[in-house]
Amino acid sequence: MRIRNRQSGMSMLGILVIVALFAFFLTVVMRLLPTFMEGRSVKTVIEGVAAASNSKESLGEINKRLTSSFITNQIESLNPRDVRVYRDKGKVIIDANYEARTPLFTGVDAVLIFDQNTVVID
Repeated sequence: MRIRNRQSGMSMLGILVIVALFAFFLTVVMRLLPTFMEGRSVKTVIEGVAAASNSKESLGEINKRLTSSFITNQIESLNPRDVRVYRDKGKVIIDANYEARTPLFTGVDAVLIFDQNTVVID
């Protein structure tokens, strides 16, 4: 029977590095998740407004419905006035593309770009 001469396992430094990495990634996820979820809500809201609208409605009515939906869903990262609603070749386009800046740590921000929030109403 051979006896091991060396100790096997992880050192205290190795455990601390793993815990620090886990804490870092958990912090990043916890800070970005609300902004990401709000971006998904924006997409859902504009798709819902587009489904409830038609191209013959006035832009003011669509804007009013959009503002009401933003208030109902408590969307705060994007102001309804920043959403572009316009006509192009007989179609109404709702363009809600935006960037959201989220602080991660002191002096370090993350920028989330939501650029697939454009809906066309036929």
